[in-house]
Amino acid sequence: MYVQTFTYGKVPIHFWEVLVMVLLLFIVYLAGAAIRKRNIAKQPEYKYFIYGLWTKILGGLFFACIYIFYYVQGDTTSYYECAMSFSKLFYHDFGNFLQAYFGDGSPETKSFFTADTGEPMMYMFGESSTRFTMKLIVPFMIVSGDSYFITTLLVSIFTYGALWRLYMMFSSYFPEYRKQLAFAILFMPSVMFWGSGILKDSFTLAATCYLIVAFNQFIQRKGNMFLNVISILVFSLVVISIKAYIMIILMPSSFVWLFYNRISKMKNRLLRNLIVPFVYVVIVAGSYFGLKAFGESLGKFSVDKALKTASINQNDLKQEYYEGNSFDIGDFEPTIAGALSKFPQATMAGLFRPYLWDTRNVVMLLSGLENLFIMGLTFLVLLRMKWKRIYLFVSDHPIILYSMVFSVLFAYMVGLTTPNFGALVRFKIPLIPLYMACLMVIYGELRKKHTLGFEAKKLRKNSVK
Repeated sequence: MYVQTFTYGKVPIHFWEVLVMVLLLFIVYLAGAAIRKRNIAKQPEYKYFIYGLWTKILGGLFFACIYIFYYVQGDTTSYYECAMSFSKLFYHDFGNFLQAYFGDGSPETKSFFTADTGEPMMYMFGESSTRFTMKLIVPFMIVSGDSYFITTLLVSIFTYGALWRLYMMFSSYFPEYRKQLAFAILFMPSVMFWGSGILKDSFTLAATCYLIVAFNQFIQRKGNMFLNVISILVFSLVVISIKAYIMIILMPSSFVWLFYNRISKMKNRLLRNLIVPFVYVVIVAGSYFGLKAFGESLGKFSVDKALKTASINQNDLKQEYYEGNSFDIGDFEPTIAGALSKFPQATMAGLFRPYLWDTRNVVMLLSGLENLFIMGLTFLVLLRMKWKRIYLFVSDHPIILYSMVFSVLFAYMVGLTTPNFGALVRFKIPLIPLYMACLMVIYGELRKKHTLGFEAKKLRKNSVK
């Protein structure tokens, strides 16, 4: 039996964990260095591989330390406790473990747990999305010996692959912006913090990135098409099982990408412009009926409930118990027209809040600083924007159109339905890599055009002399 050295909340920490952590980090360093060395000659992007990996690991460990030593408890410790019950059942009675692991959230399934294994909390075990998440955590718990910090480390490493694949995808389109894209996708603080710990958000972020990469492979007809379709279905299932509302934005955005990728290849620009409005009508109609088909799996974000949920949340945020941790975009009627009337306020909130003056603690302060940078870069791009040039650039690069459509619509949705800052900073992380990648590429194009124009003027001036 391991000797417990100390406990924070309900999370035990043993001396052996420190030794294993040091060994694992050393192994990760060697493996990362080997992967970088093997690939960097043919793929210069691997220059950033090990830096991104360490950033992800440090983000996860920082998240773990904040929630164990500062907050003492939170959703992450609840997932840990529930997953530990499964892990102990794995060693106590493997047959019952299999029935519990692949079973539903009924009291009969819960009865497989005993006093020796401990029982998962019923409010989490009985809810399908939280139960699915804790089952994803269980393999990491079994491997880690029920260590909270080692499990966090393993989750960080496992989910890093998704961000790396997304970075490689964007780099294949825009190799001249490898450095900027690395910053946008691999090094954004909130993504590293909220997307690396024992939380739903780590797995939904990873599944979303993998889904986008698989969809890109499908559109570009790269690799094995059968495996691409299987990957799309599997990662869609993960997203729907944990946070089905992400599909509300992923589905129409993906349709835009798919159709526009085909349209952009038409040489006749007039014909393209005539087809685009018709395609958008089809996308909106198809997405609506597709999302209706998800029905109850979307929960409060379902087509029938989303507007009512958003309206209720906005009224609720005025209550005193939020203590300044919420924001108000104003009341609106739970109708399509009412929701659309809040599009500017909700989108701005989803993209840029919390502002610095909204922060109440160190975690929110980091988000506020990051949002200040994102807002500044956005305004800089808008000030330099040459609309015709950008329109032509986007027409030739549907991936930019897709990323911007997804980012803006996702920001609008979370800004409309999530008035609490603590939830907002977590919910918005799927949009940050895509939105920042768009900003970096567009800003780079604007600077390139500006530089070329300046050099052309200089050449003309010299030729006159």
